[in-house]
Amino acid sequence: MIRDRIAIDLPAYLHLLAGHYFQDAAYYSSRPDGTDDWLLIGTAAGTGQFGVQSDSLLYAMTGRMVLLPPGQAHNYRTEPSSGNWELLWVHFHPRPHWFEWLEWPRHTNGIMYVDVAVDGWDEFVACFNRMYAWAASAAPHGCELAMNGLEELLLRCHSLVLQRKQHRDTRILDVIQYIHHHLEDDLSVDTLAQYACLSPSRLAHLFRDEVGIPPLQYMDLQRVEKAKQLLVRTHLPIGQVAESVGMDPVYFSQRFKLHTGMSPRDYRKLQPCGNVRLGHGNRVA
Repeated sequence: MIRDRIAIDLPAYLHLLAGHYFQDAAYYSSRPDGTDDWLLIGTAAGTGQFGVQSDSLLYAMTGRMVLLPPGQAHNYRTEPSSGNWELLWVHFHPRPHWFEWLEWPRHTNGIMYVDVAVDGWDEFVACFNRMYAWAASAAPHGCELAMNGLEELLLRCHSLVLQRKQHRDTRILDVIQYIHHHLEDDLSVDTLAQYACLSPSRLAHLFRDEVGIPPLQYMDLQRVEKAKQLLVRTHLPIGQVAESVGMDPVYFSQRFKLHTGMSPRDYRKLQPCGNVRLGHGNRVA
């Protein structure tokens, strides 16, 4: 997966990068290898088009929320016949407990989406606008409130998903809990599969279906999230932080920088209110 921020035309940011675009027929975005974060796009007006194959295009009209996980190819544009596309978007790094909410139905091209009823769409737009306003604010706790706004948006979306979903695999939920309680251990797919009484291949398949990413990638993200909290809330040396998330210091620094775009030391120096960045213009979404 690409981690070079220049290669994927995204600035380094923490937690949240949001924008509200009004695009004409010439707008498009192409990142064949995707990004290292999640991207949520809602259509406020006009129509967007996701995919490159004519027989598997996903069209985004007003009321459709589209979710692209890490590593998912980004190929989207204004739908030609529409002529314009007003989109609300946010790149983000999920909080650890969000991942179970990022389980959406998939289109034939693999892109996840959920449709909001017309009479409820205004609430989703208002929720997004509140998030964006807090992200733009210099008020105390502005970044935390922006993340809370995104959390509300994701909860609303996942509530719609659950209304349409018959059941969930409790084995995968148990594995997720096991990962969260054993981040300092040397975990492997074999270990997780044995815990869930599944074969490694079956676990990997079910986990990706439920969570959207492979189990080891999920574990990697949770270790980085836990490390972030320790770096901000404690004075532990970076070596001890690394041990607390089951990594040696050198490997920890490498993985942390790949996921956040900065070293653990630089991350610790940042002020909390610097954790949200906004996107303006046509270079980010």
